[in-house]
Amino acid sequence: MSAQPLTVADVRDDPRETDVLADRLDPRRNRAEVLARLDEIYRSGTAPDPLPDGFLPGRLLAMSVQPQLDGAIRRIASMWMPWKGKVFDPDTMTGVNRFQPNVRIPMKVVFPGYAPEEVTRVKVEAFPFRNRIAPGAADPDLQTFKIDYDFEANPDFLIRRILDELVQVAPGRYLGKILFRVGERFHPIGFFSLRSAP
Repeated sequence: MSAQPLTVADVRDDPRETDVLADRLDPRRNRAEVLARLDEIYRSGTAPDPLPDGFLPGRLLAMSVQPQLDGAIRRIASMWMPWKGKVFDPDTMTGVNRFQPNVRIPMKVVFPGYAPEEVTRVKVEAFPFRNRIAPGAADPDLQTFKIDYDFEANPDFLIRRILDELVQVAPGRYLGKILFRVGERFHPIGFFSLRSAP
């Protein structure tokens, strides 16, 4: 793919804008404002070029399900967030999520029949995905980098219903929209960020 100029979403002037938005999010006071700005940044992004490669550290920025539930998830995530990011292989258009090793017991409780892809004393890699560039499920006018979990290697419970869609918002910085399938439709339930390791 050839490099394309980034548009309004280019946060080179303030590369921490998505982090600042996440830090100032208060689901009781400014939820709609922060989610609207994250969506504005997302919708102004482009499909990644070049494609993500290797481990990209990640951060859950915000949930967009329901204010009380979003607040509860935010409180839990502030105390314990085992998800560390995603590992991408652009040659095979596949990847996997990386977690802290302390996720093993909770993962076994929630997904009792599931075996992670790799477990070491420093990381757990689980929930593999397949990638492709295609119009967004919730934003069909936007080309996105899809992170698709809907295949046999993943648990039927919850995981296969998730579709992450990623856009590039600055060199080495990406904003993802988390979608959850109910019936045949995908519904946005949150945002996350990824960045190329320095």
